[in-house]
Amino acid sequence: MSRIEGQLFRMNPSMKIGDVSLNVSDLSRSLDFYQNILGFKIIGKPSGEKALLSAAGASSYLVELLQVKENPEPKRAGLYHFAILLPERKYLADMLQNLRENRDQVHFDGLADHLVSEAIYLRDPDFNGVEIYRDRPASEWSWSGSRIEMATLPLDTSDLLRESTDQGWKKMPIKTTIGHVHLHVRNVAKAIKFYNEILGLNLTATIPSAAFFAAGKYHHHIAANTWLGTDISPASSESVGLNHFSIVMPNKEEFQRLADQLSKSGMASTMSERSGFVYDMDGIKIQVQHG
Repeated sequence: MSRIEGQLFRMNPSMKIGDVSLNVSDLSRSLDFYQNILGFKIIGKPSGEKALLSAAGASSYLVELLQVKENPEPKRAGLYHFAILLPERKYLADMLQNLRENRDQVHFDGLADHLVSEAIYLRDPDFNGVEIYRDRPASEWSWSGSRIEMATLPLDTSDLLRESTDQGWKKMPIKTTIGHVHLHVRNVAKAIKFYNEILGLNLTATIPSAAFFAAGKYHHHIAANTWLGTDISPASSESVGLNHFSIVMPNKEEFQRLADQLSKSGMASTMSERSGFVYDMDGIKIQVQHG
């Protein structure tokens, strides 16, 4: 394990995923999907090369869209999906109804009950994976020591839709966040080395081809799998797909503590007083910042 001053380095339990930056092949097409189907709002005015998207009433963005040239190479380390966490179950019910009504414009990937959460999976116009989910109360989660019980079971859509509201889906609600990011990597053991031992996230669950990591007692903030295979290309922030995602530390002191850990671990990173970038073992770019 990586150590600072003789102690194991652990990520501050208040760390959160901040935002996800996506490279897209057609900004106008992507904006139509994220605004008109998912209900995000634009912050400011799109430049033609960049747009920032937030939940209703929020001043900070959750998704950044960047126009790039399309890269046809599909088997690359990077995004499996990013997960939009809704604040209440009724919103997930309204979203499911909304997606069903717009099914001709939506590529569904599946529906699942993960015991800790209920989730809808779909793809954006560039086939980036998007999960939309709600957490069950943490009091209902089952832990065995440091490991949490998760599964992939059928979602009870009839029960969920009973909570849909009369007004239906209108917009991404206030208090929506990016709950977690799930990544394609080339080697799960190396992912554990980076995210658990260097970044200091807790290893909350493993299967032979995937691992799940969290700050504190969350089920997972980051996951990594080898479901694309182990011979995929390294990540590229120039290709369609994930540009980067951010993790947000609760204060300057915790940000500096993490920056010191990355430096002592020999990780290539660029850090200012407030933010910086680091790359994982597959070249996936992560922004580190503080509130």
